[in-house]
Amino acid sequence: SPGPPPHLRAAVPGQDAAVPVRPARRLKDKLVGASALGALFATFAALVRLSGAGLWRYYLAGGACACLSHALTTPIDVIKTRQQVSASRVGARATARLILAAEGPRGLLAGLGPTATGYLFEGALKFGAYESLKRPVHALLACAPLPLPAPTLLGLLVSGTLSGAAAGLVLCPMEALRIRLVAEPSYAQYGWCDGGLRMLEEEGPGAMVRGMTAMLSKQVPYTVTKQVAFDYLAHALRSVARSRLGAAAAARCHLATVFLAALLTSVLSCLASQPGDMLLSAVSAHRGTK
Repeated sequence: SPGPPPHLRAAVPGQDAAVPVRPARRLKDKLVGASALGALFATFAALVRLSGAGLWRYYLAGGACACLSHALTTPIDVIKTRQQVSASRVGARATARLILAAEGPRGLLAGLGPTATGYLFEGALKFGAYESLKRPVHALLACAPLPLPAPTLLGLLVSGTLSGAAAGLVLCPMEALRIRLVAEPSYAQYGWCDGGLRMLEEEGPGAMVRGMTAMLSKQVPYTVTKQVAFDYLAHALRSVARSRLGAAAAARCHLATVFLAALLTSVLSCLASQPGDMLLSAVSAHRGTK
C-alpha cells in the first residue's frame, strides 16, 4: 500500500508536529498543469490573430477588467461560497464573523490566486469572443433561407452563448480550485498552485472539470444576460438622453449612461447566474463524484 499522501504523514521524530512536511508533487502532475497553461496561451494567441484588426483591445480590456473586478470582490465571494457549502445556513454577516474569528482577515482572501488567474482568461474570452463573433454571426443569420424574428437580438444571443460557453470551459478548473480552497481552508498550506497540483495528484484531471455542466449552467446565462442586456440598455439610455437633453448634453452624459447601464446589467446577470453558481459550489466544494 502506498500509504497516505505526503501532506498527511506524521512528522519526523524530533520535529515540531505542528509543522507539516511539504509534499513533493509528481512530475506528471506538474507537466499536466504546464501543458494546459501553454495550450491556453497558444489558443488565445490564435484567437486574437484570427479575430481581426483592432479586436485585440476587447481581449485585453476584458481580461484586465474581469481580473481586477473579481479580485477586488474576493472577500464577498468567499462569504457567498462559504454560505453555499456550509450546513448551517446563516447570514452574510454571521458568516463573515465566523471566518474572521477562525481564520483571521486572510480567510477572506481565500482563493484570490485562482480567482484572478481564472477571470483574467475568462474575461478576455467573454468580451473578446463576443465582440469578434457579432459580425460573422449576423452575416451568417442573414443568409438564412427564411426570415428570422428579431435577427439583431438573435445574433447577439448566439454570440453571447458561444462566448459564454468558451469562457466557462476556460474558467472551470480555476473555479473548482477556488471553491475547494474556500470550502477547505487548510487544503493548500503551501499556496494555491500547490493546491492545484494536489487536486491533480489525488483526484486526477477530472476533478478540475467535474463541475463543467454546473459551470455552463452558470456562465452561459451570465454572459448572455451581461452582454446582450448591456448593449440594449446602453443604446436605450443614450436614445433617452438625446431625446430629453439634446445631442450636446447627451454627449456630456455619455459616461453616466454607460455606468447606469453597467449597473443594471450587473444586477440582471447576477440573478441569471445564481442557480448555476449554487450548483457549482455544491459540486466542487469537496472531494467526491457529485
